[in-house]
Amino acid sequence: MRNRFLIFFLSFFCFLYMPAAKRLRSVDSLHQNAILGQYLQKLNSLSHKRLQMPEQPVFSPFYYKAISPALLYRSALEQYFEIPATLTDSLVNYRPMSEHTRTDSILLLNEKINELLFYTYTTRPELLSSTEDKVHQEGMMQDDVNEHISHETILADQTDLPVFVPDIGDSVVVVAKKPNFWKFYSNSSLQFYQYYNTKNWFKDYTDNYYNMLAVLKLGVQYNNKRKFNWESNLEMRLGFRPYPKDKEHQFKTSEDLVRLNLKFGYKASKHWNYTFFAEGTTQMLRSYKDNSKEVRSDFMSPFTSVISFGMEYKLELKRFNCSANLSPIAYNFKSVARPELATTHGIKEHHTTYNKFGPFVNINYNWTIIDNIKWAGRIYWFSNLSMNTIEWENTFTFNVNKYISAKLFLYPRFDDSSPNYRSKKNNSFFMFKQWLSLGLDYNI
Repeated sequence: MRNRFLIFFLSFFCFLYMPAAKRLRSVDSLHQNAILGQYLQKLNSLSHKRLQMPEQPVFSPFYYKAISPALLYRSALEQYFEIPATLTDSLVNYRPMSEHTRTDSILLLNEKINELLFYTYTTRPELLSSTEDKVHQEGMMQDDVNEHISHETILADQTDLPVFVPDIGDSVVVVAKKPNFWKFYSNSSLQFYQYYNTKNWFKDYTDNYYNMLAVLKLGVQYNNKRKFNWESNLEMRLGFRPYPKDKEHQFKTSEDLVRLNLKFGYKASKHWNYTFFAEGTTQMLRSYKDNSKEVRSDFMSPFTSVISFGMEYKLELKRFNCSANLSPIAYNFKSVARPELATTHGIKEHHTTYNKFGPFVNINYNWTIIDNIKWAGRIYWFSNLSMNTIEWENTFTFNVNKYISAKLFLYPRFDDSSPNYRSKKNNSFFMFKQWLSLGLDYNI
């Protein structure tokens, strides 16, 4: 009974297995033909583009072996083992390269591709999906279509197409705003700082004491993005420090500056403008000589200004912007409201003004080195070919947060317009000011 049951079970299993095995051995020719059709269409398109390129060699069909699905090609094996071709390859039989065929670029290409294929066969055999023989068994890779295919063109009536109008209601009102060409900015700060300047500083001299400094900067710009632009800037600095060595004055000014400039520009090119530039500089309070009531400088004593016509170069980048005013001829004016201070600031005795003409350069730049470190600078030069005034102001700002910052100010200056500016130590007209501060800073 057991043997009969075992024989029946095996017969039933073979009956189920044979159709399944047959189905596994069958080949989905329609699916493979569709894949081959897509591949050949892409290959023909690439070949057509290659043939249309001027002064280029003819497209080689050997490329298809490198870009097609991985197959085992006879030509690669015959080339490596140097076996004469016995069966027909899909393209051409392998034949060894001779001295006459070494210059044939097509055959050289076929040889290199065969070397690459053989290396793949030996290192990554699991990538092979089939062999060249099995592809040939599927039949021809391409059949010519001789029958003309025509189709009927139907024109649609455009007037019958529906028109969709969005319903936005009466609550939506479109308002055209006039572009704003104006730009305003301001910066104010209150700093406590350590101060130093050379003894020949043209306004006042102080020892290395701790001081308090207030700075206010205001600016307005107009630029219509076409031709005309206008800009004006006001800068005021005022600093005090205790001075125990001076028996006449308990406090003295360590920093005192009022500077106003005005600039009109007319666009000449992308970065250049025709420019009229004017700048005036003076101070707010009176300063005295040490242990004396003798005045060293005062409001409008001195007052210096420069007026120029020239060219301006402007550069604006993401983290850097620069404005350079260049003038071959500029007018420099200096005056004193207190006549007794005329000779102190390079004006002839019994005179209160002088006028000079010469070349002029004024450069302003701002560089955001990183998000919390900024460098603002100003370079000024004027000369009448007998005297020179050169200034280079540098302010490094280190932002602790939105309202607290530290600043380092470096101000080298050269001015030989007055013999009183000469240093007694090294007989030079070079002077220098520096301060390092920490305090409040607010920008708008």
